[in-house]
Amino acid sequence: MARTVLTPQRFATTGLTASYVTPDAAGVSLRSSGKQVLHVKNGSGSSITVTLKIGRTVEGQAVTNPTATVGAGADVFFGPFNDNYEQPDGTDTVFVDFSAVTSVTVACLSL
Repeated sequence: MARTVLTPQRFATTGLTASYVTPDAAGVSLRSSGKQVLHVKNGSGSSITVTLKIGRTVEGQAVTNPTATVGAGADVFFGPFNDNYEQPDGTDTVFVDFSAVTSVTVACLSL
């Protein structure tokens, strides 16, 4: 399964009306310049877990990916993401996984 690729939506002095999409069950990916923020809205009746995938190892060992809970009916902002979150393929891509995607929407916002 492919991840949902998010395109950063840039804030503007004249305002930003963000567009939200439902993430794929495999998660989302976004290009990071260190100025992107991921907004997760959980419209479901249960909390979900968001996993921020660390793209690096330390002395050859995998690093534990940080997780956060988004409560039922809540929304949370994540980021900006530093280079530790970028995948090792050289594309500055960040991966984020979700424990469930039903009634969940996301947007990538750029500062």
